[in-house]
Amino acid sequence: AAAILSFPAGNAVAGDHVATPDAVQSRLSDAAAQRAQDVATVQDVLSTPLAQEAASSVGADLGRVRAGVSTLSDSELSNLAARASVLQSDPVAGAMDHNMRLLVMAALILIVILLILAVFN
Repeated sequence: AAAILSFPAGNAVAGDHVATPDAVQSRLSDAAAQRAQDVATVQDVLSTPLAQEAASSVGADLGRVRAGVSTLSDSELSNLAARASVLQSDPVAGAMDHNMRLLVMAALILIVILLILAVFN
C-alpha cells in the first residue's frame, strides 16, 4: 500500500495508453473483418453438394453444423477456413477422385462438429 501511495502522481497522466483508441478500433475492425471472411469461407464449403453428401454419410445434420460455425473461436475458425480454402483451390485436392474428396469433406464436417461440442461442454 505504501508503494502505491508513494508513486508520484505526475508520472501517470490520464489518457496515457499503450495503444491509441484509433489503433484499438482499427485492430478490432480488422479482427471482425477476418472473422467474417473466415465464416464465409467455411460456409461456402459447407454449402456444396459434396458437403451435403459428406454430412449424410456421417449422419450429421448439415444445417446444425453450419449454424454452429459461428460459435467457434477465432483460431478454430481461422484453421478451418484455411483448410476449406485449400479444399476449394488446391489443384491436388481438385485432382482427387470423388470418394477421396467426400472423405476429406466428411473429415472437415466431423472436425466442425467436434469443435462445436467442445464449445458447449
